[in-house]
Amino acid sequence: MDRKTELLIRVYLVFFGFVLFALLILGKVIKISLVEGEKYRAEVGKNIKLKEVEGQRGDIYSINGNLLATSIPQFDIYVDLVTPKEKLFNENIDALSRSMAEHFGKTAKEWKTELVIGRKNGNKYHTLMRSVTKDQNDLVSSFPILNKGPHKGGFISIRKSIREKPYKEMCSRTIGLNRSNASKIGLERAFDNFLKGDTEQRLMQKFPGRDNWLPVFDPDEISQKRGADIVTTLDMRIQDIAHNELLNVMHSSKAKAGTVVVMEVKTGAIKAIVNLGVNANGNYVEDYNYAVGRKSEPGSTFKLIAALAMLKDKKVTLDTEVSLQGGRRTFYGREMKDSKIHGISKATFKEVFEMSSNVGMGTVAHNGYKNREGWKQFYNTLEGMGVMKKTGIEIFGENNPFFKNPNKDTTDVALRWGGTTAPWMSHGYALEMTPLQVLNYYNAVANDGRLMKPYLVSEIVNEGKVVKRLHPQVLNDEIAEPSVITDAQELLISVAERGTARNLKVKNTSFAGKTGTTRINYWLDGAKQYNASFAGYFPAESPKYSAIVVVYDPEGAYYGAQVAGPVFRNIVQRISGLEDRIVPSDNEETALLAHTGYNADFENVLDYIGMDYSKSKSKWVDMKTSSEALVFEKKKIKNGEVPNLKGLGLRDATYVLESLGMDAEVDGIGKVYKQSVSPGRMITEKSIKIYLQ
Repeated sequence: MDRKTELLIRVYLVFFGFVLFALLILGKVIKISLVEGEKYRAEVGKNIKLKEVEGQRGDIYSINGNLLATSIPQFDIYVDLVTPKEKLFNENIDALSRSMAEHFGKTAKEWKTELVIGRKNGNKYHTLMRSVTKDQNDLVSSFPILNKGPHKGGFISIRKSIREKPYKEMCSRTIGLNRSNASKIGLERAFDNFLKGDTEQRLMQKFPGRDNWLPVFDPDEISQKRGADIVTTLDMRIQDIAHNELLNVMHSSKAKAGTVVVMEVKTGAIKAIVNLGVNANGNYVEDYNYAVGRKSEPGSTFKLIAALAMLKDKKVTLDTEVSLQGGRRTFYGREMKDSKIHGISKATFKEVFEMSSNVGMGTVAHNGYKNREGWKQFYNTLEGMGVMKKTGIEIFGENNPFFKNPNKDTTDVALRWGGTTAPWMSHGYALEMTPLQVLNYYNAVANDGRLMKPYLVSEIVNEGKVVKRLHPQVLNDEIAEPSVITDAQELLISVAERGTARNLKVKNTSFAGKTGTTRINYWLDGAKQYNASFAGYFPAESPKYSAIVVVYDPEGAYYGAQVAGPVFRNIVQRISGLEDRIVPSDNEETALLAHTGYNADFENVLDYIGMDYSKSKSKWVDMKTSSEALVFEKKKIKNGEVPNLKGLGLRDATYVLESLGMDAEVDGIGKVYKQSVSPGRMITEKSIKIYLQ
């Protein structure tokens, strides 16, 4: 065989070898992708997948800028024990262990043993600490080895957020909960689409023995848009008053639950909403939104709505004489009694309402709506006023009112209208409504017949700018003709002046309202249970606010005038005292997030929560918002010149004044909104009065 032939044979052998090898690889690829592909893809999917991650959630504010809910950053710290080189690890492990022991417990020896074993086991995501603050995270990142960063020192920090409510229990149920493992509630649920930040797909890896997923790439490399902020209608000064007044009576009466709602008459804006129930430890907490979700027989507070219907249908006038039969009467074999057997035989309808006579209301309803056609008229009149509908408040969980319907035939006794239905409905039984639904009609009477939709959110703010403003909505422009509304207003005023609420006097203001006492287990023998309530508005002549108080199952005294009435009275008294201090903001769109104070205090807080801001070298600053970040503007304070104290808290204001040799007389609580000596004037007097709200 010549040399040329030998070379050709070798070339062919090599060529066929490559072909055979390529065919083997191709066959393997086909087998893996087509035959075994699903198996391998399933295995990979168990440990690496794209998962949705939400950006930072927006904040929730009160109408006057108080922070009600915010996201506080926390960090889970891991260390890649394989990444540090041998020399770096061996020379610094003792120092790292000592640093960890000094600040986070356990001995240096225990830390070293843990980390050395983790390195031997090739642990790339060793859990160092969970749920630490930003300060703690920054501290750990400065320790030996870890201060070399993720690529040399193996430091891995995963940021997460927890939802914090600065006011704790106050209006907690209304603000709601943002939960990943259960349904959201309250405003957190209703405005979730605005509050949540951008959601994006992030490649995550699951490691053996872990129940959580960690990002494959550095999360700091990914920028997500923050959610919008929402501004509620809640006024925390009024909320604080309502919360504490209800809490006081709950403790003294050992009640099972209670609720208060304060609403702005002209708009339907809710200024305060309190919901208290008893937890397993016997403490009162916001465990359920009773105002919105709990419907029950309202009792005598419904008498206003029944009176509106009867006046509207011309079944009665304020001067109509009504038979009371001494306070006891039987309707179709069923006895009705007034709260006290008073012996009065007759009274005008106005007097019936003043004394809250069940028999009087029942008699008018019975005489006015005697037969099936009458029943239908009563029902249709109430329906036409909107009484059968929900209020439509934003938060989830409002129940439909319950009313029997005489227009429908049914064999169900609980739903069937009969001869006793109208008399019992007239004083708040045989029907169910929530406290908010009842209040809305007191608010409508105060608002000259205009029924407003109750609402909780006034604005949505994104990057410091108002992107959506929610305006008041009218549900019914006229629930009854003006003469009927005037009569209803007179009835409520007469209750406060001469009727069951006559002992609930308020200094320097007036109110109109109605007491309510409901027997909640009237179908049972044995111990009786009651709900006490009061609904009304104030001032009586020019109403600004309406309010309802319901105390569920109090012990001892149970009449509305005894239990709920004093809560209403105290709320009226204290809110009226606030009114002189209320000053509108100069700029509604920026006043929300504008504050004034000591620069270092602001920096400490903002650094702690991880919020971006522009720094200032000034000692005192005005903190305002821009489209991108918080901006610190220098606040000028000159020797010998009266400073502008507006926006300062009491501590900072008194410090500034004392540094200038001035003494402060203080009126109110909160932040300074007014001062007795104009800013910029030369200091000629040492005394100045400051007003806080």
